[in-house]
Amino acid sequence: MAFVSTASAALYNVVISGNVIGYPFQRTGQLFTANTVTNVTQNDINPIEVAISSGNPFSAPDTGAIWFATNNTFLDSSSTLDLAYVNFSTDNVNTSITTIYPDQRIAATGSNIFTAITGITATPYTIYGGEIQLQFYNNFNNVSGTINVVGKGVAFGNMYQANISGYRIE
Repeated sequence: MAFVSTASAALYNVVISGNVIGYPFQRTGQLFTANTVTNVTQNDINPIEVAISSGNPFSAPDTGAIWFATNNTFLDSSSTLDLAYVNFSTDNVNTSITTIYPDQRIAATGSNIFTAITGITATPYTIYGGEIQLQFYNNFNNVSGTINVVGKGVAFGNMYQANISGYRIE
């Protein structure tokens, strides 16, 4: 995924480890944060935008590969479609918690997906529900959290459950 940079953006290298449909995985990826992109939306204005990328579930399916963004502008789209509900809270200037809920009504765009297995028979699961919770700490130089999302495949849905942690590189 090629993240589109904006002012006040931050980029983190992350490790994502978990389980998807009974398959354990540990993989590296990136997490990107930025200021609000869309000021007109049907699902509340996001106080922060977030994008997560590990692998390429569209063209190179692999166990635990995931692309998720709160706005499709980060997926190199010409539009700015808000894809999630985002809550942001801070208990001091050095730590914050961001909770993200995929907007089920917009899941049909197929922008946010994960895969469970490698190869040509891999089913892409379109993320339509669940929750991602991220804690930024140490003056926003580190991040940790959980990804618990539900995806719909061709015929049925499955869970993607993982821990995520990393450090800021930009």
